[in-house]
Amino acid sequence: MEDVMPPRYSFFIKLMMFTTLVSTIPLLFLGIYSFFQSTSTVQTKVNEANVFILQQSQNRVEQILKVIDQVSSRYAETPLVVNSVAKRMEIEDFQDIELLIRGLLGVQTYELGVKSVELHSLQNQWYIRDGGFYFGTDKVKEAGTLNSVYNSRWLPDMDQSFAGIKLVKTIPSAASEQKGYLSVRVSNTELAKLLTGGFSTRETMIIDDKMNIIIHSNSNRIGQSVLSEPWSMELQKSENMQGYFNSTMQGKNYSLIYNQSRYNNWTYVSVIPLEEAKKESASIGWATLTACLLLLLFTGLLSYWGSKRMSFPVRSLMEFTMRHSKPSGTGAAVKDELQWIGTQFASLHQTKEQLEGQMKIQSGQLVDYFMLKLFQGEMHRAELNEKTTQYHIPAWHRYAVMVLQIDTLDQTRYNPNEQDLLLFAINNIASELIPPPQRIHAMPIGNYHVTLVGSNVEIHRDLLSELSALAESVQRAADEFLGLKVSIGISRPYEYMYTTPQAFLEAKEALQYRIRLGEKAILHLDDLKPQQASRHYYPHHLVSELTQAIAFLDKDKAGELLQQFIQEVLRVETDPNLYRISFAMLLTDLARVIYDMGDTGELFSQDRRNEYEQLFSLKTPQEIEGWFKTQIIHPMMELTRKRHESSGKSISRSVMDLIHEHYDSDLTLEQCALRMNYSTHYIRRMFRKETGLNFSDYLSGYRHDMAKSWLSGTEMKITEVAERLQYTNAQNFIRQFRKLEGMTPGQYREQKQKEQ
Repeated sequence: MEDVMPPRYSFFIKLMMFTTLVSTIPLLFLGIYSFFQSTSTVQTKVNEANVFILQQSQNRVEQILKVIDQVSSRYAETPLVVNSVAKRMEIEDFQDIELLIRGLLGVQTYELGVKSVELHSLQNQWYIRDGGFYFGTDKVKEAGTLNSVYNSRWLPDMDQSFAGIKLVKTIPSAASEQKGYLSVRVSNTELAKLLTGGFSTRETMIIDDKMNIIIHSNSNRIGQSVLSEPWSMELQKSENMQGYFNSTMQGKNYSLIYNQSRYNNWTYVSVIPLEEAKKESASIGWATLTACLLLLLFTGLLSYWGSKRMSFPVRSLMEFTMRHSKPSGTGAAVKDELQWIGTQFASLHQTKEQLEGQMKIQSGQLVDYFMLKLFQGEMHRAELNEKTTQYHIPAWHRYAVMVLQIDTLDQTRYNPNEQDLLLFAINNIASELIPPPQRIHAMPIGNYHVTLVGSNVEIHRDLLSELSALAESVQRAADEFLGLKVSIGISRPYEYMYTTPQAFLEAKEALQYRIRLGEKAILHLDDLKPQQASRHYYPHHLVSELTQAIAFLDKDKAGELLQQFIQEVLRVETDPNLYRISFAMLLTDLARVIYDMGDTGELFSQDRRNEYEQLFSLKTPQEIEGWFKTQIIHPMMELTRKRHESSGKSISRSVMDLIHEHYDSDLTLEQCALRMNYSTHYIRRMFRKETGLNFSDYLSGYRHDMAKSWLSGTEMKITEVAERLQYTNAQNFIRQFRKLEGMTPGQYREQKQKEQ
């Protein structure tokens, strides 16, 4: 459905009606008000003049009060006064007392209406008045003075014998605890003369915040309350500091002018009769009415002409939008041209916001794509300069690339499938800890997180320290918040943005040195790369001992030799690729041993590429050692053990054959293990398992059987038998034989000869 078009000239008619009403109604109200309220107009003028007169009177009075206040403040803030009120005066302090009295006389200026000045010490209970020094306190004056939270205030004088006001200033003025005060008494007579200003027809007064009269043109009313006056209630309700209003007293109308002082919160009031303000109100009202009628005619014509001119651009704009816009399809009725135009602009603004949102998203993706091409070296120098300007890349004196990689996910709560999510989390951490513009860009690339940073530090050592501090902060945060061990490689600092790809390669190359330095490393390439030509080192003797330990099934010895091999390889400072070559050679040697054992693929795949890829993906010595143990050495030993167990009976038989053949030599289990190429522990375990006897027990038993055979079947001497059976002397042989047979060898031979 299309939108319903507005009626023709609807905006012009509404504008004409509105401008006519806006101009006519105020004029009508103004004319009626002026005609019937001319008295108020005259009164307003009179009140404004009276306000000015009252303001002048107030200024004269306050000028005197402020001068007295300033003189008193300078005296009260002198070190002599402040220090004196804080101590107890004695006879010896007569010089200070005399100086205080002189200062009080300087404050007591009769030209300003000051009648007396007093200095009181509340802390030490003494005061100075009328040139005399007294101990004690004036309880009446003290009560009236201290009943205030202000440190300086004008108050009515409570002394019935004196008609006036007094200024009370606490000493010291800035302290929370009052130690004393200064009291200056001023006569009302002088202030009343300044207040009236020579006008005898009006009643002028000053009232305090309690609505009591302080100063009045009629001295008899001083001290009285004005709460009984009909105008007091309206004065209290007034929120303005200055103004006037009308009131009726004893059947007569009065105009009351008031002005509240910001200086001491007193209110200056002037009460003036209204009789003379009404004389010219009638003529003023008729003149106002005539002027209003003429203005009505003029505004009507002006409204017609102005509305026509003002509606023309709106109508033209509406016709333009109708020609170049599509229907919204809402079917809503449009009241006038402005609503139609507003609808079109709202649609345009919504479209603009959608486009800006898409551009913002795409802009971030474009920056990522630009930085990815920059790191990978796919950006030409001319294009680089253009893109850095387009994407507002900040310029720095020096740049550096930091490449972060997770060391291992072992013994963490994560699995390898979550590595991409962890890199994005690290990206958020790096973005928080390295704020822009120093962090030019940060993003994950493959298994790395790459950050391009800038700096204006010129000294190379200081720049490396700054980069190390940034890397350490990211490393600590990754450990604290994610529980990850990460290493960070830092490139050589460079000056030009187009060398960023080389710096990216340098940072990744620095990470390869973890193979020697271990986990949680921060690696600067300049500090790691060897200064002299790289050389390869491969400890062949350790490999030979390791293969022998595997063959002997000695797991502890094999672990020690593997650890020693890794330490020996990494002890030589060389290129990380040469380290990997050494470990690959070790893997090849172990694979050859497995092949010689007859393995047909139980441990290794046919092309062995998978094992080498796993080996080259390892980053730290701990990972390499653990991988060799779990993936190569332990499976090799398990395979060897299974092969031995499958031929276990032949091993026991071979040991027996060696015993039967070499019983008359110094035969040991170690010699048997060496001849059979097995570990001593394995042969001992297998022999006991198959025969139920220890090697030494079986050897001793067989030798004993041979001794009995020689004693019964030959004429060999007992010493010869003992020597041939490896006894140290004949006595040991005789003792051992008696223990087993219960008789000596000679007795055994005689017994066998008798039996024959």
